[in-house]
Amino acid sequence: MFRYVHYEVTCALLAVCATVVSAAVVFGMEGVPGTPRGIVPAIALGLLFLALTAGFGVLTVSRLKWFGEGRDFDKAVPLGETGTVLPTRAKGYRHCVNVPLFVFMVAFALGGGLFWDRGLALSPLFFASAWSARGWWVARWEQRHGLLLWNRRVRTRPPEGGRYLYSSVR
Repeated sequence: MFRYVHYEVTCALLAVCATVVSAAVVFGMEGVPGTPRGIVPAIALGLLFLALTAGFGVLTVSRLKWFGEGRDFDKAVPLGETGTVLPTRAKGYRHCVNVPLFVFMVAFALGGGLFWDRGLALSPLFFASAWSARGWWVARWEQRHGLLLWNRRVRTRPPEGGRYLYSSVR
């Protein structure tokens, strides 16, 4: 069991670390990519894409029907009803780290940066933007409702209604 916000923030940090690793390798081997119009338009375009990706991340946790999962937050099962014991702080953070995701992002960014275009070495930043926005939005929801959202990986069958979210009092 792990906190929803911690998982989103940890994934964002993994994406930033994957960007640092892949950019260091790709730019160290092939040099920093140049742009014909200069660096300022390229940075502005990159920031625009990051903002759009963050907006998409917020939409995924909104209350929009068929798109956002914000409605599921209100339906979270209280932990007191399940008898689940919350993990200690260190154990909860350790379960948030998704190592296969990190390896995939580094491999994708390295492969794309070395064999296709050097700019793809920065591609995990878009995931970091979306996950950061999701984490911010869910933390805001938690503060407004006075609850903490927890997520659990269920190996057998999902609980009634297919919900994986649980809540506890802040």
